[in-house]
Amino acid sequence: MRWSSLLLAAVLMLTACAGNSQGGGIDRLAKSDIDEVIELHQQAVMRDLKKLMIKLYKRNPDQRYDRDERDIRASVELTFSRPANFRYANYQHLNKPTDIVRLALDQDYQGDRVLAFIVGLQQMLMASYGNKTEFFYLTAIDQQKLYNSARNIEIAAWILANSYDAEGRPLLLSDSLAGEKRNLSYQRLIGRMIATQDNLAQIISQKTGRIIKTVVVRAATMVFLPI
Repeated sequence: MRWSSLLLAAVLMLTACAGNSQGGGIDRLAKSDIDEVIELHQQAVMRDLKKLMIKLYKRNPDQRYDRDERDIRASVELTFSRPANFRYANYQHLNKPTDIVRLALDQDYQGDRVLAFIVGLQQMLMASYGNKTEFFYLTAIDQQKLYNSARNIEIAAWILANSYDAEGRPLLLSDSLAGEKRNLSYQRLIGRMIATQDNLAQIISQKTGRIIKTVVVRAATMVFLPI
């Protein structure tokens, strides 16, 4: 009789939790502190990536494929409302998200370079989180993939700053050009994204006891790391 009473109490407690929208419902019981930390880091890096897309569109207004249909913020929100594995027609022939980043800064590419650059980074970053947006007790996340994603952001930033057309003009404007007022906002934004991924990689490494294999990113090679 005592066990029946305890079981009934447990069921009632879970039912009450499921109906409590303020506390996150029953899902909240399946989350640990580290799961919430992962979600906060993911939200932060995606928020900064969204800001980067807005800044790049403002700096390169002719690139936006839907400029005649909606404003910049609506265009960016549409991009980020799509699932991480959304298949864009222009990129279906590419195998990896980092291939999309390279396509964005290919001299011969005729599409929306900002969209390709951001989508490539978005899909690469989401892959480092296992393409999940919610994390629970049994959800595994790889600290090496998080670390590699941070290095890939560094590589993408270098390619962005050093890609030019046949006339020597940047394929995408970001940092200040010669004679313009110094603008470090892009560097700060990208630096914050790198720090977010590195910070979470260290947290996961310490939590699991698994060592991160560090690498030195060299401008001469600029080979993206696997995710």
